Amino acid sequence: MIERVVPMNNKLTLTGANKLFFAFTVVFMLYQLLAGIFFGEALLDNVYVLLVINQALIASFVLIYCIVKKINIKETFRFKKLDLLPAILIVLLAVPAMLVASMLNNILVYFLQFIMDVPASTLPVPKTVSELAVGILLIGVLPGVCEELMHRGFLLKAYERRGSYKAVVIVAILFGLFHFDITNLLGPIFLGLLIGYYVVRTGSIFAGMLAHFMNNTIAQLIQFMFADQEPAEYIRLSLQELIGIIGLGIVSLVVVAGLLYLFKKVTEGKAEIVPPISRTRDDVRAVITHWPIIAVIAMYVLWTLFYILVSIASRYLPF
Repeated sequence: MIERVVPMNNKLTLTGANKLFFAFTVVFMLYQLLAGIFFGEALLDNVYVLLVINQALIASFVLIYCIVKKINIKETFRFKKLDLLPAILIVLLAVPAMLVASMLNNILVYFLQFIMDVPASTLPVPKTVSELAVGILLIGVLPGVCEELMHRGFLLKAYERRGSYKAVVIVAILFGLFHFDITNLLGPIFLGLLIGYYVVRTGSIFAGMLAHFMNNTIAQLIQFMFADQEPAEYIRLSLQELIGIIGLGIVSLVVVAGLLYLFKKVTEGKAEIVPPISRTRDDVRAVITHWPIIAVIAMYVLWTLFYILVSIASRYLPF
């Protein structure tokens, strides 16, 4: 069956979306900086509070913007029923996709560990069923909804003017930058590609929310299963461990490819694809030369350099 090609008639503009993403990034960075200055190590005991505030900021930014600009919320966020078969495949894809993302992150971590100490996750490890339930709610459900509203809803719809599949790639990269963590960059970009593809193929943001929820929830379940082990302060990977991770990641990538083929088949005739308006080279130039994106990339680079330099200093210099 032939995919339907649709025109764009939403009031949401690419320029407006970029400016909002920049504004959110500035507010987010200032908030994180001020919280660190005034609360310091006390933040580690209130990670969930910070997480709730972060997610509330994300949802508030995009929803208020759409209301003020009178943008069609149903169209922008693709509030459409998700069919059963695609939903089942998204669930089946969750574990192999997470293993591929983990492989990509660990490759980068392996090389970073030679110049700095790479901290382990700061998220609380659930040790009881009630803590697991809270973790699933705050780490699985909340980001699965709020972050998807911004990325696979707001930003994807804006960038779709350049073509549906090109928008998936661009927003996936922004999704990676959004995490502001060099050790968690490649994994989110890969997952962003998958999730964006799910949303475009199904026409439903609920596909993205389901995939995001599954990834975060599986991570929580894994932490819960190994909660009795002594948590490591820093990540240490041997070459043998990295080879094992890569081997598992490659096998998982093959599984992902097979399931994606099935996913494409079950969504044929249902996807509404916006055709590209220019060559890839022109798209790249148009995106990276727009000042809000330049500013976000610059902030990411500066934040990363600061993070690495501080980590190196703490490792080699006495305090």
